[in-house]
Amino acid sequence: MAADFFRILFTVLLVMDPIGVVPQFLAITAHYDEAARRRIIVKAILAAGCVLLVFLLIGKLLLDFFGIMPGAFYISGGILFFLIAFEMIYSRPGTRSVPPDEAQPAQSENAGISVAVFPLAIPLIAGPGILTVIIMFITSGKSWIYSFCLLLPAILISLAVAFVILRFSTLLLNFLGAMGIFIMEKIMGLILAGFAVQFIYNGLTALGIIGR
Repeated sequence: MAADFFRILFTVLLVMDPIGVVPQFLAITAHYDEAARRRIIVKAILAAGCVLLVFLLIGKLLLDFFGIMPGAFYISGGILFFLIAFEMIYSRPGTRSVPPDEAQPAQSENAGISVAVFPLAIPLIAGPGILTVIIMFITSGKSWIYSFCLLLPAILISLAVAFVILRFSTLLLNFLGAMGIFIMEKIMGLILAGFAVQFIYNGLTALGIIGR
């Protein structure tokens, strides 16, 4: 059980990539003071947590409703993770996109909520990659209760890590520098690429296309 938990936690952290969110967070909150940034972080983490919790509860039902086999979702998830890993490995410093209308936010409560929900909570924190992780592990073949009991603390810990990293994002950027964050993202991308290939292999095995 411990091995499964740490595998899930590591996967969630890799796909969520809170360190990679730091430059984008600093860009979209550049015109906010420190107190406003704290409020935005709290709202973003809460919004992302609500989205992930809802998906954790109904994700399996969605898969059953549309008749999607777990093996097929493993393959599609592996492809998606590989694309995310590819972007992490081959992106250049400062090339990750920020929606132009959010790049210069106004100093208002409504604008703060808007930035917290989009693009910070969705899709930067609770993006399609992390939703895919939830579906994949929920349909891993073990009981739903078992998967839920492992996924829930893994998601909460990952959100807590994201909160701490964003809260001290300025210090982190000053400590590591843009190049340090750039290098760490490459390393995480390489590891995620390995996970992606393994997920595709698991999907092919589950569908009986290849033998174990």
